[in-house]
Amino acid sequence: MDQEIELCLALPAELNSAFIQKLPKLLPAAGKPEQQDLLSIYYDTPNMDLQRRDMGLRLRQKGNQWIQTVKYGQSAGAGLNARAEFEHITHGPALELANIADLDARNFLCDDKIATRLQPAFTTRVQRTLWEIEDKQGNIVEVCLDVGHISCDDRSAVVNEVEVELKQGKLEAMFAVALTLAKTFPLLPQPRSKAERGARLFTQTPIKPEGAKLPELTPDMSPIEARRLIKMECLRHLQANLPWVGQGDDMEFIHQARVAIRRMRSANKAFAALPDDATWNRLENGLQALAQMLGDVRDRDVLVHETLARIEPAFEGKIPLHVVQQALLQQREELIQKVRTAMHSPRIGTLLLHLLAWLHVDHPEDSAADGVALKDFAHAALDKRLASVEKFAKRWEKLDEPERHTLRKHVKKLRYSAEFFSSLYPQARVKKFLGSYRDVQEALGLMNDAVVSRELLQQLAVQQPAVAFAAGAAAGWEEHIGYLAVEEIMPALQEMRSAKPYW
Repeated sequence: MDQEIELCLALPAELNSAFIQKLPKLLPAAGKPEQQDLLSIYYDTPNMDLQRRDMGLRLRQKGNQWIQTVKYGQSAGAGLNARAEFEHITHGPALELANIADLDARNFLCDDKIATRLQPAFTTRVQRTLWEIEDKQGNIVEVCLDVGHISCDDRSAVVNEVEVELKQGKLEAMFAVALTLAKTFPLLPQPRSKAERGARLFTQTPIKPEGAKLPELTPDMSPIEARRLIKMECLRHLQANLPWVGQGDDMEFIHQARVAIRRMRSANKAFAALPDDATWNRLENGLQALAQMLGDVRDRDVLVHETLARIEPAFEGKIPLHVVQQALLQQREELIQKVRTAMHSPRIGTLLLHLLAWLHVDHPEDSAADGVALKDFAHAALDKRLASVEKFAKRWEKLDEPERHTLRKHVKKLRYSAEFFSSLYPQARVKKFLGSYRDVQEALGLMNDAVVSRELLQQLAVQQPAVAFAAGAAAGWEEHIGYLAVEEIMPALQEMRSAKPYW
């Protein structure tokens, strides 16, 4: 059995020529490029039984040869693929299921319920430019530039990506090659393989914003393993949404990408008892800067599509809110252009690759956390988060506006931490505890939206005097909404403070 370990990185097509030209200079150990024309036929059942098992079955024409490949398992993710792989040369362009080396895969695929229903699902045709790099330590890494398309009936998707595969040696060598390239080219980790994208064409499944998922923790995990699993999910969440920011109606993609960053940073706070890591601190600064860019866009989205839409009926057309909306949408377009510029520079791809490498490479300081039971660790971490909330909640009536915002952040961090560790505890207790925080979060969210909206509208009134009257009226109304939320929060706070911790 071989294990395929590779990074899949999206590259803008207009940079293909520059990539081919510059790679030998960036990686002097690279051999001469090899050109390959590859036709691959992917098989599955009409119900996608293979995909549901994280299995792929492919016939590939490479020169005069046909190669059958079975892949299954996915132990990495977020742009890094690590799968078991079984290949053999066939006698022609036909499947030879009986010759699969892996017994479990062979038994599954040869079962009549599967074998009789297998059919070509989609094809890929790519022109591949391949370089092999061997360093002084004997690590061998293969870099491929794939240009072509995936097709299924009359549907197709463009392929333009760089694959960096570890053929021999240590994982660090693969990341080193990828990061060397990413410092010059905007290489964004591609969260979906060609097979996954082809399956979407086959099932005609559109790309939609993806929410967060909760990884399954088990009591026998170490805190280090749990943190890695949680942060990997946060990175997956981010990468599932980030490529679509700035394309079409992208409001929810922006929201989910921003939430993913917030959750990742909250995960670090939940595991603050683990040893500090200077590398992570630098990466978190990069995440914070990206979150700020996305947040500036998100604030305008909320103001235009939620806040102004909510208060417009109250003005009965007497206040020209449309001029405010137009001005804010113009600001949004300028801000989204900043995000696009960042996405098409090496900055974001390098950040994501560094995060992925950090999550897959062992750190010397991690050994200090050996021997700590995960549930004991979770108990202490959740107690700490709960104490931070209680410190402000019990003084609610004396809190000023910044302190109320701090309470909101503490409540959100507690909720995220409670979700992260929830699989370790009875779900009924978890659900009851999280439910007790819902009304407080909603009220605090309305109050925060009112503050942010008021500040943006006041800034707009100064910048554009022509919309000052309408912006001022909207700001006044939002301040009124904020006052109502303050008055209604007390019962929710009492319910929250009386909730019994599930841990």
